[in-house]
Amino acid sequence: MRRHLCTQLLPRLRTRDCTPQLLALYPSTILLLRRRTLRFQSTQANPSRTRDVDEHRPSLFAIERVGGRECHISWPEEEGSSGIRKEWRDFASVNPETGKVLAPTNSLTGRIASWLGQMFLPTNYPHSVHRSYLPFHVLQFVETTVATITSVLCNQALLTSVGVSAEGSIFGAVAVQWIIKDGAGEVAKLFFIRHFSPYFDSHPKTFTLFGEVLGCLGSGLQIATLLIAPSPGNFLICAAGGNIFKLVGAAIWYTTHIKFVRYFSQQGNTGDVAAKDESQASIAQLAGYAAGISLLTVSHTAAYLYAIFAVAVPVHLIMTAYMMRVASFELLTLPRVSRLAEAYVSMQGQVPSLTELDAARCTGLYGEFYREKHDRWLILAPRVGEVLSLGLEVERARWQICAGVFKDDRYLLFPRPRAQSVAVFLHPDAANDDLLRAILHAAQVRNILRHPAPPPDTNAGGEKHAESQAVLLSTLMDTRARVEGDVVGFKLALEERGWRTDELCYADHGHRVTWAHDG
Repeated sequence: MRRHLCTQLLPRLRTRDCTPQLLALYPSTILLLRRRTLRFQSTQANPSRTRDVDEHRPSLFAIERVGGRECHISWPEEEGSSGIRKEWRDFASVNPETGKVLAPTNSLTGRIASWLGQMFLPTNYPHSVHRSYLPFHVLQFVETTVATITSVLCNQALLTSVGVSAEGSIFGAVAVQWIIKDGAGEVAKLFFIRHFSPYFDSHPKTFTLFGEVLGCLGSGLQIATLLIAPSPGNFLICAAGGNIFKLVGAAIWYTTHIKFVRYFSQQGNTGDVAAKDESQASIAQLAGYAAGISLLTVSHTAAYLYAIFAVAVPVHLIMTAYMMRVASFELLTLPRVSRLAEAYVSMQGQVPSLTELDAARCTGLYGEFYREKHDRWLILAPRVGEVLSLGLEVERARWQICAGVFKDDRYLLFPRPRAQSVAVFLHPDAANDDLLRAILHAAQVRNILRHPAPPPDTNAGGEKHAESQAVLLSTLMDTRARVEGDVVGFKLALEERGWRTDELCYADHGHRVTWAHDG
């Protein structure tokens, strides 16, 4: 049954290099398009009846995938209405007995599953990871659980051996207080990662510095245990609060450090570089232990500890800031690649190197931020509602033009003349090469629309609107034909100047769209 649907609907959902097998991954889209096809056939058989039924039915134009769910977006059909309509649905499933595609629903279990997926699974799972990801991490979960149980028993044994009583209420025991302290940090880390993990790819250096700041704040809060009356409650407030900052900071460091180790490894020796990094850290920690014990021989008072803390923290953060500065990786962050694409279009096939780009101060801190507000012309993988928030007639017309031009591509460009920006919507099958092609194409479109030809001398609003639509259509068609050959040269130019083209560093929130067009 599924194979029959894929074959029947292939002309309606044809994308570059896509096969019918890929369409089987998106049953809800197939179900939707099948309904559109049947409705079109019914219109041919009885057009008057269909007009009566569909007179006020919303016109679906895009299906957005966000967090493991689908958002069906449509234009309202009521006369004079504006805006867009959204309908959230779970992914449709197939009845194993009948082979029929079940209608997608908006269930509570689907919303909970989506929320859990965003917290615990990578963006665009399972398509963004290796096939062995799931069994590996299931076994790792069991392994970590058992190891933590052993750690709890060891902590209690060690505390008891040095004379700390294990008697009394379970929540008053020192070992349990220590576990609660660590547990609070782990829970806080879960929610932080859920909201900010996409930015570890787009702003790794900034988040590394931010993580070190959090670690220093946590240390300062834990030293405050000397300033309060000793009690289990006060201990948990300061110790657990400080541990929350420290564990979040450590999670950021370990996550971003994985990327740095990979960038440092120039000959595929990632394991060796990581191992030597651990040996260097061990020497540094031993030196820190020796220095810390020596300093504690002078005094244990809170004032003395905070005096050392006030000296150590600025040195710590200054070293981190300079570490991020000297780590000059040729990464294609979004601010950098947007400037490089503009340069390639305006400089006739030439792009600056990292040194030249930094010397010209074209981007902000660590190349991860835009320097000026007007530099933010590229909007990569946005939500449909963020771009088509008004849903005016002019936006509908422009969307249909763009959807028609890019019906066979894995991306869709939507120019926004007033904002002088270009939104790039990504198809679920879009890969890294498609992103580079889309960004170069967006730069070409923006370069033309930013310097349009003088409009004809007319006072008719309808004629101006038609003229702008014609300009948009011709611009998209011409640049689409040209970008086919230019993207190869763009990639070669980037690699010749030392840029890494195997990865595009942007905050991928998993927003993917399939689009419909009239035709």
